[in-house]
Amino acid sequence: MEALSEDLRARALAADPVRFPRRYAAPGDREAAALVSSLFAYGNVRAMGAFLERVLARLGPTPAAALRSGAGAGEFPPYRFQTSPDVAAFLTSAGRLLAQKGSLEVFFRGGAEAGLEALCGGLRWECGPLTPGLAHLLPLPSSGSACKRWWMFLRWMVRPDDGVDLGLWSALRPSELRMPVDTHVARIALALGLARRRTPDRAFALELTEALARLRPEDPTRYDFALAHLGISRSCRGRAVESLCAACALRGRCVLGGGAPGLPTGSLPRRARARYARTTEERHGAVQKGPGGGTR
Repeated sequence: MEALSEDLRARALAADPVRFPRRYAAPGDREAAALVSSLFAYGNVRAMGAFLERVLARLGPTPAAALRSGAGAGEFPPYRFQTSPDVAAFLTSAGRLLAQKGSLEVFFRGGAEAGLEALCGGLRWECGPLTPGLAHLLPLPSSGSACKRWWMFLRWMVRPDDGVDLGLWSALRPSELRMPVDTHVARIALALGLARRRTPDRAFALELTEALARLRPEDPTRYDFALAHLGISRSCRGRAVESLCAACALRGRCVLGGGAPGLPTGSLPRRARARYARTTEERHGAVQKGPGGGTR
């Protein structure tokens, strides 16, 4: 895991949404840009990057001040399941909370999941009528969703600045974080024997976090960046590809590469393997279902 993490950190950062908040120097601007970048971090990687470039360009060099001053009410492009009014409503609601609270860290004095529920609830309330696009953008942890994008936001905020994460908040410890689970991470977790569930939901995220906490109890999300980009970069196709498997640091522990995982080979369901392989083959980026269901 350490070898994979070191190998991917430098190569993958240029394609990761955390590159957007890392452009700013001020902590408040990093926090504001991180909120926007993490919640829109789904779908095709290139399309997502182009959208965030446009949004952040319109917010200017100080996005926190721009949002607090009401700049979110302007004209913004739509993105996949979010209409242009959805994007404006979200940015306006984020600006209102930042103006009220100063920092979103105040929501997390009572814990990670409770803080996410409160922050998401506050954003939904400030948005006004909850459209399908806003419901997709702002999933509640109590819904049973893995809430991948929310937990990625927290990872950025809480883990120390290691060249990827930002280390802006002290209200939570890294040990309180949960693995951000999408189809890429879920597929690889199954192949490595780190989880048994077939559905990448909240329970899957808890199971995977517990498994990784056995390796790093003080920092179970340490390897999230590497595991996610192993799939996003197509270095893992969800099936044995000798040229790729031979170069993978995890081959010896992976069912797909012929290794011996933590779980028996039979614990990797054929249908689950095929399902996660298909999602990676279909697009270069995290596949998300639309409003009304699916991985968020």
